[in-house]
Amino acid sequence: MILVTGATGLVGAHLCLALLEKGEKVVALYRREKKKTALRQFFIDRDKAALFDQLIFREADLCHLPDLTTAFEGITKVYHCAAYVSMAYHKRNYLQEVNQQGTADLVNLCIENKIEKLVYISSIAALGSQSTSGKIDEETPWNPTVEKTPYAYSKYGAELEVWRASQEGVPVAIVNPGVILGTGMPYGPLEQLVNQIKKGLRFYTKGSTGYVAVEDVVSVALQLMNAPIKNERFILVAENWSFKEMTQQVAELLGKKPPKLPLSSSLLYLGWALESILSALGVHKKFLSKALVHSLSDTSVLDGTKVKRELNFDYRRIAPYLKESVLFFR
Repeated sequence: MILVTGATGLVGAHLCLALLEKGEKVVALYRREKKKTALRQFFIDRDKAALFDQLIFREADLCHLPDLTTAFEGITKVYHCAAYVSMAYHKRNYLQEVNQQGTADLVNLCIENKIEKLVYISSIAALGSQSTSGKIDEETPWNPTVEKTPYAYSKYGAELEVWRASQEGVPVAIVNPGVILGTGMPYGPLEQLVNQIKKGLRFYTKGSTGYVAVEDVVSVALQLMNAPIKNERFILVAENWSFKEMTQQVAELLGKKPPKLPLSSSLLYLGWALESILSALGVHKKFLSKALVHSLSDTSVLDGTKVKRELNFDYRRIAPYLKESVLFFR
């Protein structure tokens, strides 16, 4: 049996469907009944309700070891998609608890149960810092002297746990997706952007990042699970777009006004300083970090070509994918 953690998230939902379509026996980990209901609707919307009924659901929280231990009964392969995603500084302790410690417990169970392979859905946040070439790839080293966001630290820590599994005899593969675009499950990155633009988003930041379709993330994860490739990582970025380009494109597809006002790094740093003061006074929870401000203005290029060479894989183009996806929200 195959275990999918985070089965009720965007990647997890698409992955469960793809596995069931291949005739696999899938155990879906979930935390709340509400998320399970959303996953059912995801299958219904795709006329796959019969496949949903084949899912084996096991309720477990990554932070609750007894339930997680029970969830591993009969499992031979694991896709670890579960994570808590937040850029808020005040969430740093919870991010470490869920993403790093939760992954540590999961890795221990993978080792104990002699899992055949573990595929981990990480993030570009866990990658190394910008190299002298201005391009980040799988070989760019992590620089401990460069401040990172709490989310980045938690994902990097989780990756260290996954690499530990490889040292203990569990074959692993790590993928580092950029911003994952897709539809079907609530609260995805694209849906959040669409909602902001519908409400009248006025500002954009001057940085850029990498984007990839959720279907591409799932396709690569499936191939890596069944390929002889082990103990390697793959950046999954189809294209690098500036935040301005992305917001303008989505606004145009929605028939809304795009944001017109750029937020400079100096203004963002001013916001960070004011938040720090208010946080110290106990009147405001700190959201911004210096690392987050830097990332919003960063224009480093993320190189996602390794997976194309290793797996003979081609990405979906972002512009036509956006056009198709945004119609879903209209």
